[in-house]
Amino acid sequence: MLLEFKTMTDEEIDRLVRDIYPEGCVINAKWRYPDREDLSDAIEEEAKYFAKFLKESFFTKENNSYYVLDVEGEWVSALRLTKLDGFYYLEALETPPKQRKMGYGARVLKETIEFLGKRGPVVIRDNVKKDNLASLATHRKCGFRIEREEAVNQLSGEVKSDCYGLIYVSNEEK
Repeated sequence: MLLEFKTMTDEEIDRLVRDIYPEGCVINAKWRYPDREDLSDAIEEEAKYFAKFLKESFFTKENNSYYVLDVEGEWVSALRLTKLDGFYYLEALETPPKQRKMGYGARVLKETIEFLGKRGPVVIRDNVKKDNLASLATHRKCGFRIEREEAVNQLSGEVKSDCYGLIYVSNEEK
């Protein structure tokens, strides 16, 4: 079942970070503290930082929503969207390693598109690293295409040459 969150309790945020984004916390801890041998404290710091960002920045904005795929009470994949002028900007599409290769990433994306489609035409932009073949395949499976060879972070304006800018346009908008 697809869950939409315009806001989350502290417990829900902690669950989201713990269940969906543990790998991201490890990656960020390794990047931020490359010389540390024991990353356990750094990983915990990253989880707290992410939770704080969601609580104090992401969920304070009216146009932001999180979508979580719940399968039999387990959160298995998620993404966040920011509604901008004429389109949604997708970030943080993630499926934890133990849940991968089960179609959950595509499912949360497809169900989110279907959910949004009930409100009208849907245009979604996303940035995906050029070497992330699994994510690129998932996006294509869900109807995304490459719009730009160099991605643009739609919130900061930063150009990312290591990413493609992808776009999804519902049938009503094509």
